[in-house]
Amino acid sequence: MEFNYEKLIVEQDGMVITAAINHPPANAMGQGVLRDLNDLLDKCEHDDGVRVIIITGSGRFFSAGADITEFAELQAGKVPKYDGNEIYFKIENYPKVIIAAINGGAYGGGLELACCCHLRIMSEAATCGLPEVKLGLNPGWGGTQRLPRLIGPTKALELMLTGDFMSAQEAYNRGLLNKVVPADKVLEEAKALAKRLADGAPLAQREIMRAVRLGLETNIRAGVLGIERAASKALQFSEDFKEGSRAFLEKRKPVFKGR
Repeated sequence: MEFNYEKLIVEQDGMVITAAINHPPANAMGQGVLRDLNDLLDKCEHDDGVRVIIITGSGRFFSAGADITEFAELQAGKVPKYDGNEIYFKIENYPKVIIAAINGGAYGGGLELACCCHLRIMSEAATCGLPEVKLGLNPGWGGTQRLPRLIGPTKALELMLTGDFMSAQEAYNRGLLNKVVPADKVLEEAKALAKRLADGAPLAQREIMRAVRLGLETNIRAGVLGIERAASKALQFSEDFKEGSRAFLEKRKPVFKGR
């Protein structure tokens, strides 16, 4: 598959795609970045040769948030072609695992992007936050909804009302991150995790992510008897389940094909 983007640097290693936001100086989430992310997601969704996507940043930032140079157009009433919320929902609902490799600062729309990803690894030297209040704005790409669900409403409110930043260690302690690593190990750790996941059962991964996402929006009985049971039924006649069972009995590593 060919990748030729203006605002993303994309590489493929086996079944793992790494997409680095490349919009100097701070990787702001402008229309060009959103356009390229949207196109990459569409290309990879139905490509059986891709099982995991890593989103990271080039340079010192993961992403410093919305592109302030585009604010004048918004204030003039111009409707942007690429809606950050729609693309972030696409990431959150994506059927393949998306990992945020947070190599540097993640602020505003950058942190909101990370919150949409399914797993998050962050540099120990990085910080994150939702500082929109300092511009007289609110987080507008899901921050007021996703961050409280991930770290709890009390701390999320403090961050949003003050605009303060949170260290990587605190973000990990509060459950936002899967891992904190040295700055020069972020992409290495993300790729190692991605390769493990790429060897896994893609249909099962898809149904697990869907069950967790939908289950958080309902009560536990509906989650177990409705959402989780539906996932089990969707998987029990799959080739992957048959292969997984055979491999277990034969004491070998399964080879999953996503069917």
